[in-house]
Amino acid sequence: MNWRLLNLASPQFEQKPEPPSLCDLIYSGRRHLLSGLPEANKTLFALILGLELLRSSGDTFAMIDFESGPEATRLMLTELGATKDELERVLYPEIEGPPDATDIGMLVDAGAKLAIIDAAIGAYDASGLDDNKRQDAEKFGLSWIDPLWQRGVATVLIDHVVKSAESRGKFAIGSERKAGRTDVHLGLEAKLQLTRGTHGLVRVTVHKDRPGWLTRPHAADLDLQSDPETHAIRWEFKQADADQEPGHWRPTELMTKVSAYLEEQAEPVSRNTVEHAIKGTATYVRQAMTELVTAGHAEEIAGSRGSRLLRFLTPFPPTASDCVGTASATQSDSLATASSASALLTDDADAVDEAEIDRLDRVGQKLGLT
Repeated sequence: MNWRLLNLASPQFEQKPEPPSLCDLIYSGRRHLLSGLPEANKTLFALILGLELLRSSGDTFAMIDFESGPEATRLMLTELGATKDELERVLYPEIEGPPDATDIGMLVDAGAKLAIIDAAIGAYDASGLDDNKRQDAEKFGLSWIDPLWQRGVATVLIDHVVKSAESRGKFAIGSERKAGRTDVHLGLEAKLQLTRGTHGLVRVTVHKDRPGWLTRPHAADLDLQSDPETHAIRWEFKQADADQEPGHWRPTELMTKVSAYLEEQAEPVSRNTVEHAIKGTATYVRQAMTELVTAGHAEEIAGSRGSRLLRFLTPFPPTASDCVGTASATQSDSLATASSASALLTDDADAVDEAEIDRLDRVGQKLGLT
């Protein structure tokens, strides 16, 4: 006899529904698939998740890397503001083949609560498997994913999608069983490409969510800001704005300055007053004021002789959430790159503004604003 009846009323099968615990996107102990086209910032996205785990809970993560190598991975983490202590806590195994029980135990014993596999094709090759074959997809899950999942480790498997939009659907490259064996499938799309000294935006689309807590169709936007000299990266997870056109951009640096200026004023001030008080291209200062009003950070009221007055309501950016990251980590022993990033908010503010203005001009030309 190969079967036996189980009593589902038994306490051992009771499972309480829990919302995502990491950045409102990743569930504790669940199996996640992260897919997107090349240059969708998938690896950067996953490393941000790892750093958020380190900083928010004290737990650590494993980076099972087939794509970047240790040097490039360390550089990305450094640009994200990882301190020496945080780098030492990252579990980065050298891979020679599929994991056995000892390998899994090593990660669990070291305190891993999240395992990132970057990317699926490398892990399949290391196992001698073909990701186009349904049977091999099952073998892969049994070897790479399930042993971690059974030990309470959340997994994030990074994979690519086919380039053809017509044939892509919502699946990653290869067998659809890749998605079938996961609890959550998130798709990443770079709405604005991040380059040195610019602003990037990654949209997170929900393709699958068994626990059912994530907002559909778009769970979040990842906002990225790069320092023009050091490429130190600041990030913030924001609620995706369904009302904005894809690629909608906001002058966040100027919005921050306008918001701070309005907060200092005892009475409402006119738009013209703000425009003259804030250093920057007039077109984008005006856009910053409009964006603040639209987002509820400021209120526009009618003044005398048809003037339009602005009154402060709430600060921009909003009070830091659990997943607002800066390249200047809170630890006192931040690396030089992290220290450079903190200059974005202090001594080098004027220099950053000039770079911001130049970039805004280029964006404005593309959008037909200037």
